[in-house]
Amino acid sequence: MAQNRKYTLDNCDKKTLKKWYNLMTLGRQLDEKAPNYLKQALGWSYHAPYAGHDGIQLAIGQHFDKENDFLFPYYRDMLTAISAGLTAEEIILNGISKATDVGSGGRHMSNHFAKPKWNIQNVSSATGNHTLHAAGVARSIKLYKSKGVAISSQGESSTSEGYVFEAINGASREKLPVIFVFQDNQYGISVPQRDQSANRRAAENYRGMKNLKIMYCDGRNVFNSMNTMYEAKKFAIENSIPVIVHANCVRIHSHSNSDAHELYRDDSERHCARLSDPLERFRIQLIHSKKFTEDELIALDKEAKKMISAAHKKALVAPDPDPATIFDFVMPEPFVSEK
Repeated sequence: MAQNRKYTLDNCDKKTLKKWYNLMTLGRQLDEKAPNYLKQALGWSYHAPYAGHDGIQLAIGQHFDKENDFLFPYYRDMLTAISAGLTAEEIILNGISKATDVGSGGRHMSNHFAKPKWNIQNVSSATGNHTLHAAGVARSIKLYKSKGVAISSQGESSTSEGYVFEAINGASREKLPVIFVFQDNQYGISVPQRDQSANRRAAENYRGMKNLKIMYCDGRNVFNSMNTMYEAKKFAIENSIPVIVHANCVRIHSHSNSDAHELYRDDSERHCARLSDPLERFRIQLIHSKKFTEDELIALDKEAKKMISAAHKKALVAPDPDPATIFDFVMPEPFVSEK
């Protein structure tokens, strides 16, 4: 089986591996810098770090096609957005709510990344809600015989929401080309997975539905995640069947900047989480395989740091939203039929 996989360390060329590492180190450095904006009273009032979800988020973004697909990321999907094409500057513009934010012009809550022009959709902060939107778009994709898929991403605990059952039930009944990605880090804020679901894996809660494919992957592993997302998208398009991708991840930090995981995770557990760091594991793979030297990766890290510094400077001087536009986009313009 292994030799038939599309993505392996052996068959990926250096250019591809460099691109992935660039995206991963850029995302991680931004993720670590984000809390400083709040400390300096510059914005980013809400930040949910993604560290530990790196493999699956890279894979979602790399398999998203902005010409044909529709992506519905959730609030922890910073690397997903970067992998799908958002720049460091665009990420920061959202974080500090500037008028030139490509997602919402500074209106949306920070850490909610979008670019509607590219079919990367704005989603609600009501967790799990956007699975319904993805299913609805997938219905249109099928109706108009388009080529792509809708991709919805979320944490595993939000699958307990009624929205999610409605979306998956409807998608399986209508056989819609949609991928539901569950990023499972074993925690719903401070509540462990065992207190969220009777099944150890949230995807198992949907096992009995017809016309539904369930795939599992290690969301910390770049190659396993890339292969699973490739197979999921291929299956959804070829069969017009919804797919759940359940990705095992690890949450290295607190749930968000309003949480302190030291209060409910002991030193040993937090230490083990850090040892599972997907970026560090990928880095070790690249060096041990002699695809890259330590110096080459250090140079890429420095390059990402310079890119973020330049993006930071540009974002700080970007215009703030005009208060006079507060009512823009609250209600859509009425449609007047010409008939």
